[in-house]
Amino acid sequence: MSKTRNILLRGSLLLLLLFSKGLAETCSAQEVDYKSYTLFVYNFIKYIEWPENKSQGDFVLGVLGDSPVVKELEKLAATKKAKGRTIVIKKFNTPEEVTDCHLLYVTAAKSGSIKQLKEMTKNKAVLIVGEREGLARKGAALSFVTLEDDVLKFDINKAEIEIHNLKIPGTLILLGLVI
Repeated sequence: MSKTRNILLRGSLLLLLLFSKGLAETCSAQEVDYKSYTLFVYNFIKYIEWPENKSQGDFVLGVLGDSPVVKELEKLAATKKAKGRTIVIKKFNTPEEVTDCHLLYVTAAKSGSIKQLKEMTKNKAVLIVGEREGLARKGAALSFVTLEDDVLKFDINKAEIEIHNLKIPGTLILLGLVI
């Protein structure tokens, strides 16, 4: 990685940390700010590396289950690109409906499906992100967690990231909680 790109990456991640901390501090543990979740998801897309064979065509962001985050992700897809590629949102109601995607966002209501999804996506380049706390321990690569001071963070399961042939930069690891 070039020195300039490394500096830009660190600066962007610092801004992400500061911005997300400010957003997270405005909501209580019961009142979820899905814009913050969406900001994190977008930065996961920007900084995590997928294998070369998954770098062509649209960036497919799957969502399993219902959640207010879907509306926010649709706004994101309408205004942003993923590494120069169009972001396409695919909504799934059951794990059996899940088709090939780059990132699979598992809503809290579908968190019981994590083990099944882990098995279904074994050895595929899919980043599984859990909306509910603790899902990284059960097979998601990343899952959201709200700390005692109402700061939104994310757990990182490095083993799952490696199994799915994805690469996460060290600077992103510093922002999360490695389990």
